Amino acid sequence: MTPRRLETSLTRNQPVRFYKIVAVTFLLITISLLGAIIFMSSKRAVITISSKETPTEVNFIIGVGETDESMKLEGLVATTTISISEVFSPTGTEQEPAQATGIITIHNISSTDQPLVATTRFLTPDDVLFRLENAVTVPALGSVQANVYADEDGANGNIGPTERLNIPGLGESRQREVYGSSDDYMTGGLRTIGILSEEDINRAKAVLREKIIEVGKGRFTDLGDNYSAVYSVVSETSSSDEEVGTEVSGFTVTLSAEVVGIFYQAEEVSALAGKEIMKQVVDDTEIIQMGSGEPVITFGSYNSANSSATLSVFQDGLASLNPESRQIEKMMFFGKSRDEIRRYVLSLDHVHSVDIKFTPAWMQTAPHVSDHVSVVVKNIR
Repeated sequence: MTPRRLETSLTRNQPVRFYKIVAVTFLLITISLLGAIIFMSSKRAVITISSKETPTEVNFIIGVGETDESMKLEGLVATTTISISEVFSPTGTEQEPAQATGIITIHNISSTDQPLVATTRFLTPDDVLFRLENAVTVPALGSVQANVYADEDGANGNIGPTERLNIPGLGESRQREVYGSSDDYMTGGLRTIGILSEEDINRAKAVLREKIIEVGKGRFTDLGDNYSAVYSVVSETSSSDEEVGTEVSGFTVTLSAEVVGIFYQAEEVSALAGKEIMKQVVDDTEIIQMGSGEPVITFGSYNSANSSATLSVFQDGLASLNPESRQIEKMMFFGKSRDEIRRYVLSLDHVHSVDIKFTPAWMQTAPHVSDHVSVVVKNIR
């Protein structure tokens, strides 16, 4: 009877042991899977790319009117002819005394007219003497303007505006009623003596060109209300009353020229400039942003045969790495090591540096899950 009981006990313990082994095995598998899931979900990769902005630019020509240019816009081309003469001083280092001149206002606060002969003296508070150029009569309770010249040559005659110039030739009481004043400077007390050079004449012509353009702008006022415009001088002729190499204190240059005004819509030019600079994009890894300023528009050329003209346009911009490029999509980095990612990113245009961070730190490759990979692009100048 005793051996039979032992056999029954052993038979009952075997299923219990089997189930324990199965349970422990299942528990270990569950723990392993849970650990794997936790590990996989904790894997992160952050790839920070520093993109260096590179200056870029574009220059192109726009036609206005009947031109052969491939790029045209609506606008106006207007011309006018202007002639200006002006006296200039030569470039020199020697100065000599000369007679200062100017204009004064003569006041009469009395009830009787005051006639004044030519050469009547006017004295400043600093005892600088001027003389009346021509005879005048100052009306009672009125005033008159007159030309005066310094009694002595030299820089002392170059005085500034003066509130009161007395007339020594009048009685003391009459001086209080009739007197002069000046609102402008007296000039000409010194004159420069020099040898007239070709540079002097060219400098004078450059000054006259600017003045001619300003006069031309005034004549084109009615055309420019709704337009932007650029101007230039064309077909000019000039002359000087003195020859190069002559010792002179002054010379007169006359310049006659045709002023051309090109009128255009600034918005249209800006739109064309934007399209042109975007053509500089090499591929989808590059993006170009317009420069901070408006396009620089200058006078190009003028064709008198058909009254057409061209504008020269310059636009700058900044080229950098395109954050939306397919070349830096997250999937491009799946399963790659730090070195592989670094070599690949640095091979792209406009990349200055790259920083790669894996979490946990012992992770060797980037995860294969998009949500666990971050690609950040920062622009630096």
